[in-house]
Amino acid sequence: MSNEISFKSNSAKQTFKKMKQFSGKLVLLFVALLGVSQATAISVDNEFSFGWPGSLSDNTDYYVSSKEVSWFEANYYCYSQGWELVAPENFDVQTLLKGFRQLYEVTGTAYWSAGNRLYNNNWVWGLGGESFATSNWATNEPNGNYSEKCLLIGQTVQSLWADADCAAKNKFICQKTKAKVAKAAKKCKDSLF
Repeated sequence: MSNEISFKSNSAKQTFKKMKQFSGKLVLLFVALLGVSQATAISVDNEFSFGWPGSLSDNTDYYVSSKEVSWFEANYYCYSQGWELVAPENFDVQTLLKGFRQLYEVTGTAYWSAGNRLYNNNWVWGLGGESFATSNWATNEPNGNYSEKCLLIGQTVQSLWADADCAAKNKFICQKTKAKVAKAAKKCKDSLF
């Protein structure tokens, strides 16, 4: 008995082959997101929160704070650890961050990102970083309030952006290895298309 499926037409055979390839890509995307997102939310004081599996040493891509601090304190904390505030600087990284937030249910609160306009009122990533090449602003944002010079990633899974006063207290997300996050995002994209 043969394990092969027989088809009445080449068209049906081609359709089946394409569906099989697409389902394989979906499995690869899920595995990539799962592997990239093995994170544990730990506060600056090393307290566990959200009940995520693992520990800080297991988390290779993101650090999610449970403590609310100013944008400057968040930036300093990430930098002091050799990390950076998260910078969803292109579609791939935005998509990866959205998947991470959805998978681990890191929604319901806004988080500081690296986005700011502290110098020349131009939005950039980090201190002296690159200008925004893409955007994900929420409706009516940025809202024209020039005292709001730092970027928050919104509460919803869509991770829409809002400008905020840099001195306001919010939680934050650090990218532990920017190159690794960008590489994982590219792998996800390449495996789908």
